[in-house]
Amino acid sequence: MGALRVDEGYIVSMASKLISINSENPPGREAEIASFLAERLSELGLKARVDAFDGRANCIGASKDFGGADLLLLTHLDTVPAGERRAWSTPPFGGVIRDGRLYGRGAADAKGCIASMLGALKALADGGVELGGGGLVFAAVADEEAESQGVRRLLGSGFRSRYAVVGEPTSFRVCVAHKGRLVAAVKIAGRCAHSSRPELGVNALYAAAELALGIEELSKKISGRRHPLLGSPIASATILRAGEKDNMVPGWAEVILDYRALPDEDLSTIIDEFRRIAEEIDRRRKARHEILVLRWVPPSETDPSSRIIEAAAEAVRTVLGREPEIAGFQATCDMSYLVNEARIPSVILGPGSLEQAHSVDEWVSVSELITAAKIYALIILGILEPAYAPDSS
Repeated sequence: MGALRVDEGYIVSMASKLISINSENPPGREAEIASFLAERLSELGLKARVDAFDGRANCIGASKDFGGADLLLLTHLDTVPAGERRAWSTPPFGGVIRDGRLYGRGAADAKGCIASMLGALKALADGGVELGGGGLVFAAVADEEAESQGVRRLLGSGFRSRYAVVGEPTSFRVCVAHKGRLVAAVKIAGRCAHSSRPELGVNALYAAAELALGIEELSKKISGRRHPLLGSPIASATILRAGEKDNMVPGWAEVILDYRALPDEDLSTIIDEFRRIAEEIDRRRKARHEILVLRWVPPSETDPSSRIIEAAAEAVRTVLGREPEIAGFQATCDMSYLVNEARIPSVILGPGSLEQAHSVDEWVSVSELITAAKIYALIILGILEPAYAPDSS
């Protein structure tokens, strides 16, 4: 074989078919798409299986061993809900191609990544490349958009890999760090009273409103903290609930807080900042608060000297003909579990942009899908170093 060639028609067809399989989360419906993907992996010569659990499903393909590998290609099967169908100019599960773009829920996040990874694996299979070393595992997991049950199950089984590539829309930036995410509920207790005699009550809604404004001030305060790739942490109040009836002073309220954390921040320190604001409001308004952690996905960062960063950067450089951008990923993703729990050096890399992800008329360009397949194939070659490594074209 001379040059490594990707099957463009195959990649586009796979992306369109993947979009046509509804895998919205909630409710979490990955079984059908996992089965479809397992069949495709088997066709490419990998050992493939569907790992079903609690009504969810992961799809795993292995060149050698399901229990471990030199390289893990990880992405996710689920998407956020499509929302109001009439808001879309194309059917959200139609996989429509128009003006060089593939439209549909999951096109960018992350079914385009799945299709490009399949394209890379097909290019290597078509070229007769036998993957060396400890082999490769491809895992498309459940529930990344909610509780990351899929990747936690994969790692909980004892699976480990020397390196990993996480497929997410990065516009081909090699992302080596990402922000963490804390979702917390602050429950505020006041005292009900008739709204004609508010002085007899403690208005929990007023306390909650002050808390929300306090979080806004906190976000301004912490904007001076900087990470070279991720910028500043961000604190937001995103939901406020309160009250029972329109003629009652509300005796309860709840504020949902969203915090995007940097790699040097930990959960207890962030909660302490929330508590400091809430305690001052308690004293002033004679209310009481309780803070509940609803979700915590820690930030993560890969050592800049890691081989996976070098391999990813070289692949981008070769395919795009320019120096790669080493960057940070502003959202959270399953890399957190790979790096923090399994100690697997990882990069986040894929076609599409976060600007398109989760949006109405979500799309990814067809040309990016093809480019991503070439990049993934070269990363595989760079890490696994097969005896026969073709040139890229």
